[in-house]
Amino acid sequence: GPLPYATARLTKSESLQIAHQNKHEWYAKRKSRSARWETSSTQFNLYRVEICLIILGLAGSSPVRLGISFESLRQFRDDHFRELVGKTTGQVRDDLIKRLTSASQLSFAEFCTRTPSGGQYSQYDFGPANLFVSHAWDYNFLELVAAIEDFVEQNPGGGTYFLWIDIFVVNQHIPSIPDFPTWSDVFKSTLRAVGRALFVLLPWDKPIWARRSWCLFEFFVACSCRIDLDFVIPRTERDRFVQSLCANAGNTFLRVAAKIDLAKAEAKYQSDRDHINHLVRKNIKFAVLNSKVVEQVRIFFMTEAVRALRMVGLSGEQHMNVLLNVAEFQMEVGELADAENTIRAHIDESERAGDDISEARGLEMLGRILMRQGPEQYEAARQQLDRSVKIQSRILGDDDLRVAQTRNNLASVLEKLDNDEWALAMYQKCLEIYEAHEFEGKVESIANIKGNIGNILMKSEHPNTNDLERARCMFVGALVKFVQIYGRNHEKVAIARTRLARVLSMQGKCQDAFEELWKSAKIFRHNFAEDHHRVVGTFENMRMFLTNANEVYVEEDCLQPGEWRWVGSSARVSVFLLISRIWSSDRRFETGDIVALQIGDRFVVAIVTSEPQVSDVLAHTTSKLCAFGCFSSDINVSTSS
Repeated sequence: GPLPYATARLTKSESLQIAHQNKHEWYAKRKSRSARWETSSTQFNLYRVEICLIILGLAGSSPVRLGISFESLRQFRDDHFRELVGKTTGQVRDDLIKRLTSASQLSFAEFCTRTPSGGQYSQYDFGPANLFVSHAWDYNFLELVAAIEDFVEQNPGGGTYFLWIDIFVVNQHIPSIPDFPTWSDVFKSTLRAVGRALFVLLPWDKPIWARRSWCLFEFFVACSCRIDLDFVIPRTERDRFVQSLCANAGNTFLRVAAKIDLAKAEAKYQSDRDHINHLVRKNIKFAVLNSKVVEQVRIFFMTEAVRALRMVGLSGEQHMNVLLNVAEFQMEVGELADAENTIRAHIDESERAGDDISEARGLEMLGRILMRQGPEQYEAARQQLDRSVKIQSRILGDDDLRVAQTRNNLASVLEKLDNDEWALAMYQKCLEIYEAHEFEGKVESIANIKGNIGNILMKSEHPNTNDLERARCMFVGALVKFVQIYGRNHEKVAIARTRLARVLSMQGKCQDAFEELWKSAKIFRHNFAEDHHRVVGTFENMRMFLTNANEVYVEEDCLQPGEWRWVGSSARVSVFLLISRIWSSDRRFETGDIVALQIGDRFVVAIVTSEPQVSDVLAHTTSKLCAFGCFSSDINVSTSS
C-alpha cells in the first residue's frame, strides 16, 4: 500500500516544501487538461498521499504507526501536572504540545524520538500503536488520562499498551487536512493496523463524544474496519453512574440515548463536518450509525450496572434500585432471559422488605419484559401490569404520573391482545394525565399515545367519519410533538407522516395523503439506504396509492421539489416513482439523473449524461422504464448535444 512507498521517498520537510512550492502549479495543470497533466497528476496524487501520511505521523524513517506507551503517558502527566490542572485536551495541545514542538515543527512523538539521549523527552517511550483512543478535545485532560488508567487496570493484557492519541502522534502544526478523501483512506488503514479502539465517555449521562463530528468519524471508521471496540468512563464518572443507579435514576442514559442524533454533531471547521456527514450518508446513513452507537453504549453501561450489583455496602433500597435499573438495561440490549431473572430477584427482595411501591415497579418492569418475549407471553404480561396498576393506584391515587405510565404499558399489551375498547379507555386516561404533566418531559409519551389512539380508531373495517377525524387529529398531534423533539428529518417523524397519510386517504383526501407519503419518503431516503425496507415500503405504498387513485402527481417545474399540482388520471404512475428518486435527493443533477416534463398528454424524459456512448445510456434507461410497466418497447428516442 501507500505506507512503504511513502516512507521510502521523501523526508517530511522535503515533502512539505515541495507541496507548498508546487501546489498552485499542479492545480493549474489539472485545470488546463494539457498533455503534461497525465504525468503531473500521478506525481500530484503521490505527493498528496505523502502529505496525509505526514499529518498522521506515519511517514519518515519507520513505517510503523506510533503510539505513546501507557507508562509514558502517566510520566507526561506527572512531569507537567501543575500545567495540566483544569485544562482541556485542546488547551494542553495549544499551550504545551505545540509550544514544545514549535522549533522542530514535528509531532510530539517525532520530537521525543529525535531528542538526544539523556534529555527529558528522550525518556518517553513510543512504539507501534495497539490501542486507538477516541476522545473530545473538550474533555478535561487529567480525567481523560484517569479513564485510560481505569481501562488498563481492568484490561491488563499481555504487554504494553501503546496509545494512538492524536495530540501526541499527529503533527499539530499543519493547520488543516489537504485532501479529506485521501486522508480518510489513510486513516482507515491506520486504524485497521492498530486493531482496537477505546472510546472515552464524559460525562456519563450526556457524553460530549456523541456530539463531535470527529468522534463520530472515528466510530464510523472503527465499525467499518470491524476492529474491537471498548468504552470507558473514569472512576469519578463511574461513581456518579452508580449513585444514579442507587437513586433510581439509572435510566437517565436510556432517555438521553434515545435522542442521540449524530447528524447534529459539530466540528470546529464546517468543511470537516460536511466531509464527514457526506461520508456517512454515502456509506451507512445516520439512522443506522445512531443505532450502532446506542447499541454499543447500552451494552457498555449494562456491564457497568451489573458490576455495580456486586458492590458491597449497598443498603436494601439501593440494592433494589440497582436491580431494577440493571433489568432495564438488560431488556434494552435484548437480554430478556437475564432481565427476567434480575427483575424477579428485585420483586422477591421488595416483598421481603414489605415495600409495595418497589414491588409494583418490579411488576411493571416484568410485564414489559414478558411483552417483548412474544405473543405467547402477552397474557402473562397483562396480569403483571394489572397487578402493578392496582397496587400503585391504591397507594398513589389514580391520577399519579407513575400510575399513568404503568397504565400506558397495560394499554399497549391490551391492544396486542385485540382488546381495543379497554385499551382505548386506558390510553385516553393516560393522555389526560400526561398532558397535565407535559412540563415534566412527557412530550414524547404524549406523541406515542396519540399515535396509538389513532391506530385503534382506524382498526375497524368500516370506521365511521367521526372516528377517522379523531384519528386524523391524533396523528397530527403526534406529528407536531415528534417534530418538536427530533426536528423534521427524523425517522419517527416519517412514520408519523405515513400514519397520517393512511387516515387522509381513508377520508378521501388523496392529494393531502400523497403529500404526506412524499414527505415521508424523502425523510426515509435521507436516513436510510435505497434498499432499506422503510424506503422500499414507502415507495411501494406510493405506487399502490397512485394506481388505486388512477391519478398522478407532477411537479410544476420539475426542478423545485415541493411545488406540485394535481393533474388528471394517467397510466404513467411509475414514471413519477422513478423520477422522484432523483428529485428527492438534495444534490445537483449528474450522470444518470432523469428529469421529466409533461407537455399536454405526453411526457418528455431527459437523461443527464456525460458518457460518449449516449445510445448505451438511453438503452439502459429505456429498459428500466419498460420494466416499470409504464411504456411499451416502442419509445421514441432522440439525442441532442
